[in-house]
Amino acid sequence: MKYSNPLITATLFLTLITGCASIVTGRDQTLTFNSEPDGATVTVAGKVVGKTPLSVQINKGKNQSLTFEKEGYKTYTTQLSTTMNPWFWGNIVIGGLLGSTTDGASGAINEFSPDQYFVTLTPVTPFGISTSKPRKIKELIIAFSGDIRRELASGGGEKTDAILDILAIKESEKSTTIKALNKLALQNKNDLEFAETVIKFYDVK
Repeated sequence: MKYSNPLITATLFLTLITGCASIVTGRDQTLTFNSEPDGATVTVAGKVVGKTPLSVQINKGKNQSLTFEKEGYKTYTTQLSTTMNPWFWGNIVIGGLLGSTTDGASGAINEFSPDQYFVTLTPVTPFGISTSKPRKIKELIIAFSGDIRRELASGGGEKTDAILDILAIKESEKSTTIKALNKLALQNKNDLEFAETVIKFYDVK
């Protein structure tokens, strides 16, 4: 006759369900860091993680500082922005208090948003400040990626017009250009790659 110990069964069940967000999404998240110009040293929570451009796994802790440094340019410092991982709520429903405290302690309760950072570094002296068209396109696409992609899909808009102006597109060619830009956007999910593809495709100087 088989014997089942309720205490053992309950313990195994709790072990399986605790830390649901940790299991599903993990304690680390891949973040992408880019800068204008390239080659800036990126430091997260006091630890150097590499030089731009780079994508790296970062532990999903809250209130972590982010710093970009490059010789000849002013240091840029901010904080990584986090939101609550949606899996955390499922964890409370399934795992109860024990599961939620597990994720809280591990950092899996958090999720980085955004997961891409693009910084334009300012030269120490004002004489090196660039207003180049490629830089403007990168800044627009990185800063307003969601809006621009939606505008391109729907046929245009204010931010799309700003890009068209930089590209010096004639009024008669705007409709065709918007369709071409939308195609490039769909082919390049990474915002910086999308911007660089636009710059190369239209030979922006």
